[in-house]
Amino acid sequence: MTEQSEAEIRSGSGPDSARDSTLQTMARRHRIRAEQEQAAFGAALRVAFGRMAADCPGLDGVVQNVTSRRAALAEVLDMIEPGVFLAILEGRGEAMGLVVACPTVMAGMIEAQTTGRVDTFLPPKRKPTRTDASLMAPMIDAFLRRVDQRCAELPQSDIVTGYVYGSYLDDPRPLGLMLDDGQFHIIHLRVSLGFGAKEGDWYLIVPEPVPGKAAANDIDQAEAEARDWQERLQVAVGGSEVIVKATLGRVQITLTEALRLRPGDVLRLPESSLETLVLESITHEPLAIGRLGQARGQRAVRLTADPGVLNDSMGASAQQLALPAQIIPFSAPQAAFVPDADIGSVMQKRFGEEHSAQPGPMPDPFPEPSMPESTASDGIDTDNIEPEMPQAFGAESDDVPEGFEMQPAPFSFEQALDEEDPDSEE
Repeated sequence: MTEQSEAEIRSGSGPDSARDSTLQTMARRHRIRAEQEQAAFGAALRVAFGRMAADCPGLDGVVQNVTSRRAALAEVLDMIEPGVFLAILEGRGEAMGLVVACPTVMAGMIEAQTTGRVDTFLPPKRKPTRTDASLMAPMIDAFLRRVDQRCAELPQSDIVTGYVYGSYLDDPRPLGLMLDDGQFHIIHLRVSLGFGAKEGDWYLIVPEPVPGKAAANDIDQAEAEARDWQERLQVAVGGSEVIVKATLGRVQITLTEALRLRPGDVLRLPESSLETLVLESITHEPLAIGRLGQARGQRAVRLTADPGVLNDSMGASAQQLALPAQIIPFSAPQAAFVPDADIGSVMQKRFGEEHSAQPGPMPDPFPEPSMPESTASDGIDTDNIEPEMPQAFGAESDDVPEGFEMQPAPFSFEQALDEEDPDSEE
C-alpha cells in the first residue's frame, strides 16, 4: 500500500465517499425543493381561503395551518364524523372529490351570511339541511375558483384544479359507493373565523389523478377561464329584470278594422279568458297559465300549473291562436228631448218652409176690454151698461119659479178696475 492510499484511508476520502456526498447533496436539494413547493402550495391555499372569506362581510377567515397527506378510501371514510357538511365535487372526466367542513366552520359561515358576524357560542349538533347547502355552495365554488387561479403554475395543479361544486350529502354512508377505490389527497386547513370567534377544520379531499388523463396546464387554464366567464355571465343575467305579461286573450282583426277603431269601441273577448290567463315573456312565449283574481284589494294572477305547463288539472288550456275579434262600435247617447230653439229647423226639414215655427210676441197677461165697433158707433153710454147675468142651472127666463125673483148685482167697469188696481188714480 502506498503512502497516498494510506493518506486517503486516513482522511476518509475516496470514490465511495465522494459518491455518497453527491447523493446526499442531491437528496438535500430535492428535499428543499419539495419543501419549497409544499410551502408555495400551502400559501396558495391560504390565499384562496382568505380571498373567499373576504368576499363575505363579517367572516374574516384566516388559515392557521395547512397539511397534506395521502390516504386510502377506507381512511377517508373513517375520518368523516356525523354532523359535518359534505360537498360533492365534480372534476374533469369522472373524477369526484369532497369538501368537508366541520359543524363549527359551517355555523360560522352561515352566521356571517345571515347576520353579518360570527358568534362565539358553539352550534348545536344537527344534520345539514338544504338551506345550509344553498348558503355554503357559493362559498365552496369561490374557494375552488381561487384554488384554480393560485395553483395554476404549481406542480400540484393537476391534483386540485378543475373541480366545481356538485351537490351535498346529509348522510356520509353512501360515500363508499360513490367514490372510487384508490388513493386520495387529504388537504387539511385549520381555519379561524370572525377574528378567532370560531375555529375548525376545512378539508379538501381529491383523488390521485390517473396518469395519461391529466390535461395540460394551458387546457386547464382555458377551462377555468371559460367556467369563470360562464359564472360571471350567469350572475349578470340572473340579476337582470325580466318582464312578464299577463294576457287575458288575443284577438285578430284586419288592418281596415284597426284603422276604424275609435275611443269607446269594445273588443269582446270570450268568457273563458278569465279562466285561462297566460303569462308570456317579452317575446310572447307562453310560460305558464293561471286565473285572474284579487289579493289585498289589487288584481292578482294565481298560477294553476307549473311553469312550462300550459294546461291545468281542471282542463283549462291556453289558446295557441288568436280568435277573430268581435267589435262593438261606440254610439254616443241621444238627447231625451229637442230644445225649443230647434223646433223650427226640425219642422222645416220635415214639412217644408211654410210649416216652420216662428216665435211670436208674448201675449199680454192683462188685455184692455174692448167693445164691438157697432156698439161704440151708436153712441151708447158704456158707463151705465149692466152685464147680463147667466141663467142659473141652464134654465130659461120663463122657467123661473113663481115667487122667486132674481136681482142682478150692481156692476160697473170702474168698480172692476178699482178692485183690480186699488192704488191707481183716475
